[in-house]
Amino acid sequence: MGVSIDTGSKGGRRGVDAELNLIPFIDLLSVCILFLLMTAVWVQISKMSAFSQPSGEATVRNSEISNITTAKEDRDWDVLLRKEGVQIVEDGKTLAMIRPEQMGTIKAEFEKLLPRLEKIENPKISLRAEDEIIYENLIRVLDTLFVLNLTNVTIGGMN
Repeated sequence: MGVSIDTGSKGGRRGVDAELNLIPFIDLLSVCILFLLMTAVWVQISKMSAFSQPSGEATVRNSEISNITTAKEDRDWDVLLRKEGVQIVEDGKTLAMIRPEQMGTIKAEFEKLLPRLEKIENPKISLRAEDEIIYENLIRVLDTLFVLNLTNVTIGGMN
């Protein structure tokens, strides 16, 4: 398959007869379309949403797999930032609730609870925040954890 370009011979000039081979072009175009279609389908199939709850359970949702609930995530403390304040949870039990007006004393509140983590090497902390919390409070909690050498922190949102 080819395309012939014939300009003819006018005015004593030689005619230009160029032939373009379209088969490689069509092959390349077919491969590109096939790649794009396969990629689009693969992205839709592999799409999976995972949600972690403050209770410690992680739920995985996929269109082809029913809901899966896994066991409690591996962490020692949950630090939950809510409109009501900062809640520190260990094994489902609230250790402390720091009200927004007490945010200036947050380091002292964490220091009271540090003996609970002394037995654990490199304790894991999960920091979760509601959408409505003030950014300054999130940074204050992160800074406090860093100052107390609690650096193994994962950050996430709350559902």
